[in-house]
Amino acid sequence: MSKQIYSYFLFLYVAGLMQLTTSCSSSRVADIPEPEVPETPIAPTEDEYTFLNTAYRKWQSGAFQPWATTDSHQTRVIDRMNWYAPSTDYKRTAWGGRIGLQASSVVGKDGFFRVATCQGRHYLLDPDNGAVVLHGIQHVRPGTSVPHQEAFNRKFGSDARWSEETGKLLADNHINYISYGSNRIEAFPVAMRANLLTPQTQKIAYAENLSLLRTFMWDMRKNLGYAFEDGTYNRFVLLFEPTFASYIDDLVREKSALFAGDKHFIGYYLDNELPFASYQNADPLRGIDLKHFLSLPDRYRAARTYAEKFMKERGISAPGAITQQDQESFRALVADTYYRLTTETVRRYDTEHLILGTRLHDWSKYNQQVLEACARYCEVVSINYYGRWQPEPDFLKSLQTWCIGKPFLVSEFYVKADEAAYKGKKYTNIEGGGWLVHTQKNRGEFYQNFGLRLLEARNCIGWVHFEYNDGYAADGNASNKGIVSLEYEPYESFLSYMRQLNLSVHPLIDYYDKQSRQ
Repeated sequence: MSKQIYSYFLFLYVAGLMQLTTSCSSSRVADIPEPEVPETPIAPTEDEYTFLNTAYRKWQSGAFQPWATTDSHQTRVIDRMNWYAPSTDYKRTAWGGRIGLQASSVVGKDGFFRVATCQGRHYLLDPDNGAVVLHGIQHVRPGTSVPHQEAFNRKFGSDARWSEETGKLLADNHINYISYGSNRIEAFPVAMRANLLTPQTQKIAYAENLSLLRTFMWDMRKNLGYAFEDGTYNRFVLLFEPTFASYIDDLVREKSALFAGDKHFIGYYLDNELPFASYQNADPLRGIDLKHFLSLPDRYRAARTYAEKFMKERGISAPGAITQQDQESFRALVADTYYRLTTETVRRYDTEHLILGTRLHDWSKYNQQVLEACARYCEVVSINYYGRWQPEPDFLKSLQTWCIGKPFLVSEFYVKADEAAYKGKKYTNIEGGGWLVHTQKNRGEFYQNFGLRLLEARNCIGWVHFEYNDGYAADGNASNKGIVSLEYEPYESFLSYMRQLNLSVHPLIDYYDKQSRQ
């Protein structure tokens, strides 16, 4: 074919294409639907988080270790969540509970706080049926030290004025749970109650600790004529004292009357940081130990007899024949006995409120038998979470099994800022189990990181920061635990992070639950 003929046919072909294109853009074919193309998700161009690298000093073996970032180099904060776009399509009750989530299971009495499962996630249901995740503060009461009292008198002058301003502080920072936290359990004093629990913009819930075994120990000299040798024997030997059951019966009957009909009251912790288990079973004072029980003197013969009966029933010939499995079985039996007796006692006198466990601490919280015993009898498993920059993923996964269908609550956690000072003198910060960070801003980063990781766990119903105000010991040592200083000045930099997370709980749940389904 000649070039001229080829060029002619090419011209006709191009002209035809131009005419076809013109006709396809005319109104005559505008109604023809275009084929649907499946939407392909666009992969994010950034990582999910831009992590912070927040320095800390670990508290270990009674001293602060050197500054490090080994555990904190993947610290999360909301402002550095690159894929997160907050949802706003929900309404809240006066308690901060989310309205409209349908519960597939509910445990508790109508009109009070209950435990519920909604869309595969655990919540508390508030008295108005809102789904709540707790974000709280412990020990909301005026301090008793000289610096506290001087600042209180200068700044407030009365419990009513203090509670009015503190109630506003709580509400402004979206704190929905507090405790009064006295050793001998009591409700909020009348002069403080309304201002703290019903500030203008929201309602606030609270819970308190019965301290059943601890109170029996504190009162032993009065009740039995001698004091308990706490530095010599494990406290659980007192569980088997013949008078223990009747003592806690009287205590619960008296104390539960303080909370009868109280819709703000979530429920009771049974005790605090009891010595169920120690690291590698190395310390019988910090962990239930069969050999320790077998060696008890006649003063505690009831506990010794219990251990001897266990040996006989298991066919264990002598202490030297005790295996690790025997030890764990004995621990599980003692734990079961404790939780069964104490929860049965509470339920005799209060069927309105929840039982929140025993604030398991240290190595006790990592013991499967102890967790399972707690979950068998309590509606919530509570954990005081120290010694970690953030919750361990493996532990959170274990809790899904060990809590046998019950939710858990982190009932204590915190870090302290090295910059905290009183009258120009830096705090020593040596009291308490919290680690050290440089600034109040870093405390906020720790708070958000811890809370964000807990929100990924669908069986966590919240967290409680320890505590409301900074501590001051008689020897002058101060500790930066609070959201306010010794002079009742709020730590605004820290609170800004707390407020942001507290207000974002439900949108963050939407985000994490969506991520888990993808």
